[in-house]
Amino acid sequence: MLCDKCQKETASVHVTKIVNGKKTEMHLCQACAQELGEFNLNIDLPNFFASLFDHSKFAQKITQPKACPVCRLTLEDFRQINQFGCSECYTTFRSEIEPLLRRLHGSSSHEGKIPARSYADLSVERQIKLLREKLQQMISVENYEEAARIRDQIRALEHQS
Repeated sequence: MLCDKCQKETASVHVTKIVNGKKTEMHLCQACAQELGEFNLNIDLPNFFASLFDHSKFAQKITQPKACPVCRLTLEDFRQINQFGCSECYTTFRSEIEPLLRRLHGSSSHEGKIPARSYADLSVERQIKLLREKLQQMISVENYEEAARIRDQIRALEHQS
């Protein structure tokens, strides 16, 4: 496509202006675009994007990375070593880590098997949820005796709470 102004060079700058609802398109070569003076083709991208944001907040995020208040580990440190420094890191970086856990494991909470010795520590609701899942499994494989036993366990737990 040739430049709309000089009709000689290939158009490399494509401009769409909308003024008062009227759309105007111009296709210009680099020389004609610079002659018009409306376009600065030497854009400093970092400064351009920085100008889109509140400078004080932008500068603060750059100079003060989020860090754990206990061990001072930063998110960048975690990304490099793939290990937290202390238990407080899980709370500090929760919003950053949850999407990663969901992507890797499909969930951000543990949904797998639980050792028998830890089963007693579970909340009643969690026990009921797990038992209902087992109940559905037993019904689907037509193991009705086990399903009845699990049903009775669920009822007993519901009466406890």
